[in-house]
Amino acid sequence: MNKDDFKQTLIKQYSESIEEIIVESESVYRSHIDYNELDFRVRSLIKAARVDGLEETVIWDLLEHRVPDYINYLSGMKIAA
Repeated sequence: MNKDDFKQTLIKQYSESIEEIIVESESVYRSHIDYNELDFRVRSLIKAARVDGLEETVIWDLLEHRVPDYINYLSGMKIAA
């Protein structure tokens, strides 16, 4: 397995992990995502990704693709702070 294959495998694994943490952060019959809960889990996921050698931007790109409202939520928090 070369470096690119390894990276693609990691991306696939982290993509699946993102799906899991999104589901775990959902409430009210999957109609609402608790962004605070999701944020806590994402921070842990990013730490693990760094240890595995995956850039943080890859995780954010996956999240932006899957949950764009979460990215908007984070942007709004930065503006309010």
